[in-house]
Amino acid sequence: MPAAFFLLHLAFFSALHLPLPPASACPDLPSMTVDAACRKAAGTLLMYELCRDAMRDVSYPSNGADLYALVAAKRALASFDGTARAVGALLGGGGRSLTGAERNAYALCRESYAQATGTMDAVVAALVGCRFAEGDLGQVYRDGVAQVERCRDRVRDLPASPLYARNLVDRNMAVLAYFVGRLLGGVQ
Repeated sequence: MPAAFFLLHLAFFSALHLPLPPASACPDLPSMTVDAACRKAAGTLLMYELCRDAMRDVSYPSNGADLYALVAAKRALASFDGTARAVGALLGGGGRSLTGAERNAYALCRESYAQATGTMDAVVAALVGCRFAEGDLGQVYRDGVAQVERCRDRVRDLPASPLYARNLVDRNMAVLAYFVGRLLGGVQ
C-alpha cells in the first residue's frame, strides 16, 4: 500500500508541475543525496564506489533512505541471479566434465544462492511494505551475506573456479545492501 501511495503522490506533484518531494515511500525516514547516503553507508572507498555505481540510475537529487535500501537490495538480487545462472550452466548435463569436488561445491552453491535469493526477496518485501522496523531485518541481511559466503567457502579451495570472482562481487553487493539498509535506523 505505501508504494501505491508513493506513486499517486508522485503523479500528483508531476501533474501540478511542482518540485518533487524526496522520493520515499515510507514515512519518517531521513532524506539525503546519493553521495551522502553512500558516504554514510560505506566504510571504505571500495564500498563507497560500489554504492555510487549501484545508485547510478537514481535520478532525484534527494531521496529517502528506503529508496536507496531498495535499490541496493535489488542490485544484490540481480547479481545473485547472474551467478545462479552460471552455477546452473556449470552443473548442466549433470556436471559430467567436473571433478567430484567441483560438482559438490557447485551443488552447494546452487543451494546457497537459492537461500540467499529468498532471503534478499524477504528484505525487498520488508522494504516495499515499510516493515523494516519489525523483527530483526539486520539479521535477515546478515543471513543473506552468510548464505553467499557458504558458496565462497567451498569454491575458494577449487583450482581456478570461474565462480570465485563472481561470488566475491555477490558478497560485496550483499554487504552493501546491508550497509545501506542500516540507513533506515532500525536495522542493526
